[in-house]
Amino acid sequence: MKILHLVYDHMHNPWVGGGGAVRVYEICRRLASAGHEVTVVSGRFPGADGYHEGNLYYAFVGNSASYVLSTFSYAFKAAEFVRKQSNRFDIIVEDFAPWNPVFSALLTAKPVVLHVNHCEGAGILRRWWFLGVPFYLIEKWYPRLFRHVTALSEETRRKINMPGAFIVPAGINGAAFHAPERRGDQDDPLIVYVGRLHIRNKGLDVLLRAMKFIDRRLVLAGRGRDENRLKQMARELGLTNVEFEGFVSEDRKIALLNADCIFVLPSRFEGWGIVVLEAAARGRPAVVSDIPELSYAVDAGFAISSKSGDAKDLADKLNYLLGNESLRREMGLKARGYAECFIWDKIAAEYEQYLSGIAAASDLQKKTA
Repeated sequence: MKILHLVYDHMHNPWVGGGGAVRVYEICRRLASAGHEVTVVSGRFPGADGYHEGNLYYAFVGNSASYVLSTFSYAFKAAEFVRKQSNRFDIIVEDFAPWNPVFSALLTAKPVVLHVNHCEGAGILRRWWFLGVPFYLIEKWYPRLFRHVTALSEETRRKINMPGAFIVPAGINGAAFHAPERRGDQDDPLIVYVGRLHIRNKGLDVLLRAMKFIDRRLVLAGRGRDENRLKQMARELGLTNVEFEGFVSEDRKIALLNADCIFVLPSRFEGWGIVVLEAAARGRPAVVSDIPELSYAVDAGFAISSKSGDAKDLADKLNYLLGNESLRREMGLKARGYAECFIWDKIAAEYEQYLSGIAAASDLQKKTA
């Protein structure tokens, strides 16, 4: 198959590069390795230039002058790309975001699949007031334009109210289970966050306020547009137990998760949280916010939930887990068992079958028309 995948985000995008971009890359590179030709069209950012890895091609469209110009111009340029070049492909996949819908299903006769990571719902209105109304309505009704829809999780499928949507979850590399494990100091476990430094999305302001009540070290690994604001906030709070690692390599991330630690993800909204699975593969328990998208970790028994936006409750839950080594070990065993069900190779193989079925049905329909 020749596959076109439309997704604004990219792993190196300094404004939003996150788990969604990782998911697209991990799946698409496996499809390319299986012999398919995959083209990913992403939003342009400073320094972005097209490249390829074997049969996986990346192209960038839009204006890179600022995040606002980049995200809105991407929608128009990606739509133009579909109109002009869709005939080169057997199937098209659009990753949905209400800020830059491409309306690909209306622009081509080729089969199109819409992928939905998460829905913010009324949170859009709380954040943007009346300015958010168009995006709220787009998020609510846009998936109805598509015959074929995939969702990141059961919770996302429920939110978009499309029970027939095919679930394509996030995953982890199988190698995460085989890296040498170093337990670290059992009496002094770390608190670790790995991800984008985005205050509102990830709830990192809540995490910093919680650290006023915790006598352990917090390591924040990642980069993002709010890095300087978070550092300033840490200074204003007088925190001496917070370390900013910046961007970390894969080896450094594994080293952090190999240390005896508790992973924390206090997000206000989230799609799935790939890094929660990566920590789980290393047998690390987690404290996550009580949003529905992260309830899977609590239900599986390897995470404790805290009230979203409540710094004191987050501190209480972290302190409880920090003080209970036997519970951390028990949760860690459950974490590894759960993570084994979400390996990228398996997810990509099932997704390949799903896309192949749609492409084959489309070809058959054309031949019998």
